[in-house]
Amino acid sequence: MKKELQLDNRYYKPEIETMPREEFLAFQWKQLQTQIRYAYENSGLCKRQFGEAKITPDDIKTREDFTNRVPYTTKHDLLTDQWENPPYGTRLAVRKDEIFATYLTGGTSGKGQEVHTATREDIDCWADAIAMMYYWAGWEKGDKAMNSLPLGITQASRLLYEGMQRLGCDVFNLGMYDTKTKLEHMKRFEISCLDVSPSYIESLAYEAERFGFDPARDFSVKKIMMAGQAYPLSFISKTEDKWQAKICDNYAATQAAMGCTCQNGPVIGNRRGYYHLFEHFALHEVIDPKTGLLVNHGEVGEMVVTPLHQMASPFLRFKLGDKVRYFPYDACDCGRPFPLLEAGTIARYDDMLKIKGVNIWPQAIDEVLLSTKDETAEYKGRVYLTKEKREEVEVSVEFKAGVTQDNKQQLISKIFKELRDITGIRFSVMEATEELPRYMMKATSLRWTDERIDGLGKKRMD
Repeated sequence: MKKELQLDNRYYKPEIETMPREEFLAFQWKQLQTQIRYAYENSGLCKRQFGEAKITPDDIKTREDFTNRVPYTTKHDLLTDQWENPPYGTRLAVRKDEIFATYLTGGTSGKGQEVHTATREDIDCWADAIAMMYYWAGWEKGDKAMNSLPLGITQASRLLYEGMQRLGCDVFNLGMYDTKTKLEHMKRFEISCLDVSPSYIESLAYEAERFGFDPARDFSVKKIMMAGQAYPLSFISKTEDKWQAKICDNYAATQAAMGCTCQNGPVIGNRRGYYHLFEHFALHEVIDPKTGLLVNHGEVGEMVVTPLHQMASPFLRFKLGDKVRYFPYDACDCGRPFPLLEAGTIARYDDMLKIKGVNIWPQAIDEVLLSTKDETAEYKGRVYLTKEKREEVEVSVEFKAGVTQDNKQQLISKIFKELRDITGIRFSVMEATEELPRYMMKATSLRWTDERIDGLGKKRMD
């Protein structure tokens, strides 16, 4: 069914978005050169990395020099730096009284979370990029927008709020409320714009129908911004029809990777659309993780990102671990000079799972489950969508012979509490009903299954 909202080429920064590709590359290169020198001169971590590589900014004369000579930065590099020089690490490039905000990545423990700081200028830059994303999606002054993420020490919720406000939206920060309360506010205040994950828009629709509402008839939603999850190809049209709303999809990470679908949408005909990478905001490289070489058009590789306007905590060539499919800028007919990623298929090279907007590394779960090795033999984890389309995560524990029933219940309660404490997420913990497999290698990834993509494609059975 045809949507009421039709998006044209909505240029938020027309002077950049309409540049010829070669002109844009020259513009971006100047930004990159400035950022390289700034990071080298102000960040102890970056200066040390350059020293180990036996280079200086003067050696980086071309893009090929940058790709071939500037070392990668990894999560381990950032964590080690901040452990050895707490709390910010030698990466901090401004005085402490210039820090306007401090964020932690959505990890699973304080020591496993990267510390990122921001100046007021950094926040403004981020907010402008996010406003650009919403502008592409048709959001505008006067729209009533729901921010569905709870405000915390991670970055996303605050910056989404800043981006919505920058466009003049009337923002409802509803992340702390349950789904029923969100729906009540959506109906009462005629909220027109939502920022949600694919699974959560399903949950909203299910709960609305359970209370006797029709999502399209009884709500005023016209624009939906999605992020944070892969989905089946059929999911977009099904959801647009259910809400009679236009969907845009975005890709973003705390480390400054960012992209969004244009007016062509996440699905074009019978194929997937594209995220246009915000290349004025950050340089994105897609590499073969085995060779380090840039991938060819249409190939899958790992995302590497360099923020171009990072003052407080700069870094260069951060390996995100995201598994993406790369396409050249002209694969989309919208004309923007930004390179592309395939929409709706981003996965991970490592074992990280994003659950309810939080990055969970199963290794942290191992530390809880396997710390009781005298009583527990093995476990398995599962992330899935309920029939109500709610994200759930469960852990089944196999206990060793001889553990009493009372002791099992005590251990289950202990595991439940510790998992909630380190992740902020409620896990279902239960005893396994059968003997679990034993693993000789790659146990962390083999212990976990993620059924959410399939769940998004399934119809309810009730």
